[in-house]
Amino acid sequence: MLIVMDENRIIDGITFFDDEDSSRGVIFNFHTWVAIIKAIMVKYAGMKESEAQAILLNSSLVENALDSFMDVGLRAHELDYHWAMLLAHGEQYWRRGIDSELPEGFWVWEKQYKKEHTLQVQSFVFFRNV
Repeated sequence: MLIVMDENRIIDGITFFDDEDSSRGVIFNFHTWVAIIKAIMVKYAGMKESEAQAILLNSSLVENALDSFMDVGLRAHELDYHWAMLLAHGEQYWRRGIDSELPEGFWVWEKQYKKEHTLQVQSFVFFRNV
């Protein structure tokens, strides 16, 4: 079955609350998260932007991201670099010689990319209401 994410749903500032503890939540900057993964796929996996975009929009990683607080939390559990390499090279990419370690200068590049493209500083902002 072909999955295609509706791009209009890819926005920043989506709030989710924990079903088991409504005082816990996360603000999911979905647009920022998708944009940075796509940029990583282009810069570090050598993909064309259109190819990276198509893979992202057709992935269950993106399509199911908005299902629940837990689904957002699972996506926050791994680095964006990991998700990008997983989408670009497949499961267990590190066993095929693709480095799973962050490239030198990655954090500087990511910060600059986010600034240049007016993205949020963080993709996931977890909070607890008191």
